[in-house]
Amino acid sequence: MKKKNLLTVLTIIAFVGLIGINTNAQDTLVQWTFPADTGVADGGIIANLTQVIETSGGTSSIQFKNGLTTKAAQATGWDAGADAKKWKVELKTTGYTDIKLSSIISTGGSNPGPRDFKVQYKVGSGSWTDVANSEFQTANDWTTGVLSDLTIPAACADQNSLQLRWIMTSDTANDGSLVDSTGTCKIDDIFIKGAIIINVNENILETKVNIYPNPTTDFINIENLSASLIKLYNIIGKEILSVNSIDCEKIDVSKLNSGIYFIKIENIADKSVISQKIIIQ
Repeated sequence: MKKKNLLTVLTIIAFVGLIGINTNAQDTLVQWTFPADTGVADGGIIANLTQVIETSGGTSSIQFKNGLTTKAAQATGWDAGADAKKWKVELKTTGYTDIKLSSIISTGGSNPGPRDFKVQYKVGSGSWTDVANSEFQTANDWTTGVLSDLTIPAACADQNSLQLRWIMTSDTANDGSLVDSTGTCKIDDIFIKGAIIINVNENILETKVNIYPNPTTDFINIENLSASLIKLYNIIGKEILSVNSIDCEKIDVSKLNSGIYFIKIENIADKSVISQKIIIQ
């Protein structure tokens, strides 16, 4: 039974020249906490749940050892790896902005691993670029090599392919010696988050539309509409349906897979546009 307390009121106030705002609430786009012996993401939006963490540059294969809470991804073979060896992940940020990265890297005690790292990003087939203020050092603990809500550049927002990597910047080990082939490095608790994008037309002064219930399982009701074009997109930006509000103010979503979708409403008269995230259960 739909209840009025599920009513979602979307109010957008924009001024001339404004082309986009976000809700500020951060959603987890993808995460790796390694609860099992796998490098596949264990949380996030549907589009990222098949993403896998990897190393490159010539390290050993990844194993899964004791981490901060459950397990962590571990590799050896970091010797002579400055500016070459790294941890790497890929994800989609479609529909999201204000990307943040959190992670922890720990290096060995009896087998000291690489001490110095920085984070870089690459959008699509572009080039690798340093993330500002991302340099950090590691130790044989889970407190030193911590990144917490590191701001990823705006160029990484709303992208079909974003790669991030934690790359060695020296051959110095965490005990001050040189990293050798037995040196270990673990990574754990990777969380990449973003804020949903709401696009607005610069001609909007105030738009108020009721979209409910949200979350939903069968129908989406839309109220307070003038003549508008309504479109529904999945998390990777593929259009699922398109209807005119004159013909339909109630959208059947009962046959869609559970997940996050985006509803986009364009006013036919003034071309103003609003968007909102919809969760289908």
